[in-house]
Amino acid sequence: MTPPPIIKHHSGPPERPPAQDNWKALGLALLAHLLLFLILIFSVNWHTENPGPVQVQLWAKGDTPDAVPPPPQPQPKPQPQPEPQPQTPPPPPPQPAPAPPPPTPAPQAQPKDEPDPEIALEEARKKKEQEEKDRQAAEAAKEKARLEQERKEAAEKEKAKLEQQRKDAEKAAAAKAAADKAAADKAAADKAAAEKAAAEKAAADKAAADKAAAEKAAADKAAAEKKAKDDAAKKAAADKAAADKAAADKAAAEKAAAEKAAAEKAAAAKKAAADKALRDAFRNDAMGAAGIPNGTADRNQAGGGRDDGYGAKVRACIQPGVSYPTPPRAGSANPTTEYRVQLRSDGSVGGLTLTRSSGNTGFDRAVETGIRRCNPFPKPSTGRYEPLIDVIYRMYD
Repeated sequence: MTPPPIIKHHSGPPERPPAQDNWKALGLALLAHLLLFLILIFSVNWHTENPGPVQVQLWAKGDTPDAVPPPPQPQPKPQPQPEPQPQTPPPPPPQPAPAPPPPTPAPQAQPKDEPDPEIALEEARKKKEQEEKDRQAAEAAKEKARLEQERKEAAEKEKAKLEQQRKDAEKAAAAKAAADKAAADKAAADKAAAEKAAAEKAAADKAAADKAAAEKAAADKAAAEKKAKDDAAKKAAADKAAADKAAADKAAAEKAAAEKAAAEKAAAAKKAAADKALRDAFRNDAMGAAGIPNGTADRNQAGGGRDDGYGAKVRACIQPGVSYPTPPRAGSANPTTEYRVQLRSDGSVGGLTLTRSSGNTGFDRAVETGIRRCNPFPKPSTGRYEPLIDVIYRMYD
């Protein structure tokens, strides 16, 4: 689509084209006609031959009226020469042909006196010149009238053209105003629709956020309630277990005290022997777990003794908790670390002290971690834990 022309609006009356344009058009038209007229003039050969002297004898009958010589040909009126232009020089005029010999006159009666031929020729020439002047004046008047008519027609055409341009400009301005109004209306409608959509989206986002917040609050509340319930259940179970354990311990203590009193009352000597045997058994199991020579656990470290000894049980409990990448063994060296472990009555580790280092801090710490992870320690065959045991742990055993 061709874009509408750009129209400038002015508060004053419409400007009229300067009259200079009409004069320019008239001048161009006159110049074109003048060039055409000059071309017509120069296309005619104006070079006339000068006739030589001619002898004329006039004969007339006695009863004929005086002959009037024909009017001479008028000389062409010199026309205004245009600006000199290089032209091909005209060819030289042809030489006049020799005049034919006059015919032998027949004997005729003597003519009457006639007027001078030169005067008649001069009068004919003047008449011809006047006729030529009249003709040229008529042609000039005709040409002037034609030019005036062309000027009027050109002015009418220019006026009609300007009027059409004014109408076109008004029509284009009206179309542009309508287009601008339609564009403004569309922009306003688009803006209103965008604002409405934004408001609807904001409302939807707020509703979604409110819903999500409410759901989160409900979920948090439910989780808090569940945790509180679980904590209460765990505490109740722990309290019950503690109470059951305390009752069991109390019952066991009372039973043991009763049995002990009965045994002491029944046979003091037998009790002393039994106590000594029990202490010896505890001592042997503790020494074996600590790796002391002649102990059960020490024999298991060295590869001898029984597989179900206490030392093997202690090592089996500690070894899974020792996280240390064992390097390939070089020679017969076997780094060894030793800890003194304090055990509680339930077999849990109360404390430990490094009594001998392997020379490898990382290995020592790994063994310490393994001892702490062994919780509780394996229960001795006597059913009671010694308060102190020595644990010896070798890297390549």
